[in-house]
Amino acid sequence: MAGQTLARKICITSPWNYPLFNPENQTHFGGWEVRIGLIAKELARRGNFEVNLVVADHGQPRIEQRDGVTLHAWVGRTIAGIPSAAERARGIVRAQMPSLPMRIRRKALLSLEAVAWRIKPPASLVGNIGAYFVLADMIAIYDQVDADVYLVPGNSQFSAEVALYCQQRGKQYVFLAGSDMDYYPEYKLHPNRRDIQGVPFRLKVFSIEHAALHLAQNERQAQMLREGYGRSATIIKNPIDLDHVVPRNPAARTILWVGKSDERIKRPSLALKLAEQLPEYEFVLIMNMSIAKTHTACLAWARRLPNVTVIERVPFADIENYFADARLHLNTSVFEGFPNTFLQAAKYGVPTVSLKVDPGAMLSERGCGVVCGGDLACVARNLRELMTDVTRYARLSQTSLAYVRAVHDRNVIIPQYERALATLCDATPT
Repeated sequence: MAGQTLARKICITSPWNYPLFNPENQTHFGGWEVRIGLIAKELARRGNFEVNLVVADHGQPRIEQRDGVTLHAWVGRTIAGIPSAAERARGIVRAQMPSLPMRIRRKALLSLEAVAWRIKPPASLVGNIGAYFVLADMIAIYDQVDADVYLVPGNSQFSAEVALYCQQRGKQYVFLAGSDMDYYPEYKLHPNRRDIQGVPFRLKVFSIEHAALHLAQNERQAQMLREGYGRSATIIKNPIDLDHVVPRNPAARTILWVGKSDERIKRPSLALKLAEQLPEYEFVLIMNMSIAKTHTACLAWARRLPNVTVIERVPFADIENYFADARLHLNTSVFEGFPNTFLQAAKYGVPTVSLKVDPGAMLSERGCGVVCGGDLACVARNLRELMTDVTRYARLSQTSLAYVRAVHDRNVIIPQYERALATLCDATPT
């Protein structure tokens, strides 16, 4: 049994995850990182897998053990929002996500490189996906880890690179769905287009089609994968730790919004607009810096609103204090996968009022809050009602607690990951 356990070696690529293992690190992270961090730690704690995590290079040791997980610093790889070694040497400790013009310049540069490399491919070329060239130093870290199964959350150039690597090495690649947009049918219909970050749709199709296993968060993602790409998915809900609980404030009165300063997806400006419309209620925005221009504009707007408090960074260990101190959780996103904030709110019996997002129909069908179909007036009306209607609030609060305990408890979810990954590990030739 011991030999079998040692042979089950997995590797997860999650560049922005390091702060969740080292609280002294001050760089940004999001909901995906929270999800992956919990899965990695729980899989390691249960002892059936050797868990490896590839993270950005912050100047930490190249290989270190934290929470039972082996962390590998991705030395030499440029990661958006993470200062490079040269920037760290100049005293830069935090970088913003690339602006749109920078992404456009990067897209142009990649196109020029593709033309040049077609004429004379570099000696370090190990493969290509259309005009995207994968070089040896981009995937060398995976040989260093030497796992049986490789997982990548989301659909990006990282997932395409790992898919190509696994194809060449006879390894197993797992596509771990994050947002519903990971499976958009447009990727296959228009493979030559690019997303807003300059990633070619062709790479996204390659990631989807070359996965040994798809792990989706909800039925909508599984349906999109099935209808758009003819592939099936195993649905595993997001886990949450229900054993660690901070004291709940019985007199909570704040409306809590948590997200990044990104108007394309999170839309913090709508939270500020609602605060302006509801001056009688206190709003708390935990807004991680993502897009500098948006961040600056939101801070300036918030300073003009006496009922708004903006907190720019909260260590992960402290984030639940804010949910425990909130009466309502507000979401204004255009789309999501299954946001951890919804689960963190439900863990404390805090109903969610959502403009549009309804993960797994937990609001509309499971009674954990209200979803408003994109109608901001509906959001404002429900915020007012739930701040005053004691009976309705109590019903949604109790339902939220019951739902998260029954469906998302880590002790229910992590064994599902173990079974799915064990099947792949045992099928990988040694």
